[in-house]
Amino acid sequence: MIDEIFINAGPRRHRIALLEAGRLVEFYITQRGERHTERIILGRVTKVQGDLDAAFVDIGEAREGLLSARDAAVKRGTPIAKAVQEGQALIVQVKREAEGEKGAKLSARPRLAEKGLALLPLGTGVELSKHIADPDRREKLQSLAGSLRARMDCGLILRAAAGEMDDADLEREADILHDRWRKISADAKSAQPAALLHAGDDPLAVVLREHGGPALRRICVDDGNVAGQLRRSWQSPDVAIEVHGEAQPLYLEHGLEEQIEAAMTAHVNLPAGGRIIIEHTQALTAIDVDSGQADGRGDPARLARETNARAAREIARQLRLREIGGRTVIDFIPMRGKGEVADLLTRLQGWLDHDPAQIRLGRMSELGLVELTRRRRQPALAQRLSVVCPLCNGAGQIPRVRWVADNLLDRILRESHAAKGRPLAVRAAAAVAADLGGPDSDLLAGLARERGCRVHLVADAALALEEFEVTVAS
Repeated sequence: MIDEIFINAGPRRHRIALLEAGRLVEFYITQRGERHTERIILGRVTKVQGDLDAAFVDIGEAREGLLSARDAAVKRGTPIAKAVQEGQALIVQVKREAEGEKGAKLSARPRLAEKGLALLPLGTGVELSKHIADPDRREKLQSLAGSLRARMDCGLILRAAAGEMDDADLEREADILHDRWRKISADAKSAQPAALLHAGDDPLAVVLREHGGPALRRICVDDGNVAGQLRRSWQSPDVAIEVHGEAQPLYLEHGLEEQIEAAMTAHVNLPAGGRIIIEHTQALTAIDVDSGQADGRGDPARLARETNARAAREIARQLRLREIGGRTVIDFIPMRGKGEVADLLTRLQGWLDHDPAQIRLGRMSELGLVELTRRRRQPALAQRLSVVCPLCNGAGQIPRVRWVADNLLDRILRESHAAKGRPLAVRAAAAVAADLGGPDSDLLAGLARERGCRVHLVADAALALEEFEVTVAS
């Protein structure tokens, strides 16, 4: 479970790293001013497409959103043509942002959440998290949820954190969410599609809400203002909120920059030897387990068992870190006997159980392949940090301009502290320089005002996109 969260608060972005036992397992990037996931919109159905069993909905954005039949109707199994009609105004919630040519994925069954409880305004049932293990506590929560459901006429989900919360706090959360839904419903009656009814929660708040479990022991932030906001909004006596000093950048000190870079490569080395190779196609992700120079002490069967076991743990981590979705096929090293295969799959399932995403694991085929499916919760890491290289017909990827520009901005901020008022000379690729706004950028002008450090930014056509230079003028 997540035990540490490291937040790098930059001028234009927040980078949020979630760690388990010192290793990065999830990574979020939020840009200032971006739309929030889970926002609720009054949209209009523009097309009902029976062959897809889905509808397209105008939500006032560049691309229409997609509403599948399973997310459109209160009763499961209802075909899309009976769930919605073209021209209908409909309250929808964004489940996943637009990716590439695909519009946002929508749901007509909104969900409003707080730390311990989620409200399903159109639902009727009560669910308890499987992570609430104590039978007595489960029974009491079931009774509490039943009374809340009857009073509010809504479905409820008691989340894992509910097991440690007082009933009064859970009732307070339920009242907050119910009042929020009543306001959304009232606003929808007087609004015209497409209208934003609820902006959604701040991404940083969502990350803390979803991952602030009992194992979390500290949150480390490199910005005092953000740390102050967290202390005011995050009430937990067991979690220390620390401000990182400027002696060395937060992500460099804890090896996170290196781990993020490694998550963009195809090869992942395993401890004690061996590696996994991750390759993406349009249809699926293929993962190959390679023993390499692993130390099997001269026994091929033992080498296969030990390398596969290490690979299973790392594969579970990489699926989550890289946000790999859809079909994944794993080619493990061949092993002898059904017992060894069963033990490997049990180990793999155990590691996959740590992943909050919905995963279905299949059996090993006669050809030694294991197939699984994973439902993504955000765009893949490679999609967020890079784009397909336009010069190699899709054979490789290059970093996104905004990602490089923000990395450069972080570097400028670090160097400005060391420069002690002396100007900085910065050279970057033209696209990166343009993204920062050129020499008259408000960001760079603000730096000059706050730290007395003027930045001379020059676009250099000789530099590759990901290259830049920052030097202190003599």
